[in-house]
Amino acid sequence: MKRLTPFIIFIFAFICINIAYSQNDGIVPKPITATIIAKGTVLSPISVSTTKDLDFGEDILPGMDRVIDKNSNSAGKFTIMGQPGKEISITMSLPFELVSGEETLPVVFSETDAGYKIPGGSTVNFNPVNPVNAVFGNDGTMEIYLGGTAKPYYSQAAGMYDGTVTVVFYYTGN
Repeated sequence: MKRLTPFIIFIFAFICINIAYSQNDGIVPKPITATIIAKGTVLSPISVSTTKDLDFGEDILPGMDRVIDKNSNSAGKFTIMGQPGKEISITMSLPFELVSGEETLPVVFSETDAGYKIPGGSTVNFNPVNPVNAVFGNDGTMEIYLGGTAKPYYSQAAGMYDGTVTVVFYYTGN
């Protein structure tokens, strides 16, 4: 019986295979295949350079606001480079006061104190307090401008005041 078991299994397998082949006339179907390529291009990183600091000047008078327009020579300016035609997000972290030792000088930013410009275009105003999206031009460059208002107190102490403006740029995926 032990010798007969492998023989019975062989005969059973032979019959099953034969039945399978006889159902499609013994022709084994040939599979059809296709391929695609998976690919992607990583965008060049955004680079930024500080072109000019926001400068309220060396002659601020106590009690008198000093307004700097974003299009003036005293405005802050950044130059950024990235992938042509791609959208970026611009977010500014702004000081609400400048500091000199223990003294502070309030500064404010209006809804139109910031702007961006691509070569050949006009300046697009935006509120520097809120993030904004912009699209690089054909050459992949853009300039960002920042103005603001220093609001010294009538009793403002003399001195050199400063604060930090941080700008964050990233691609939005659009």
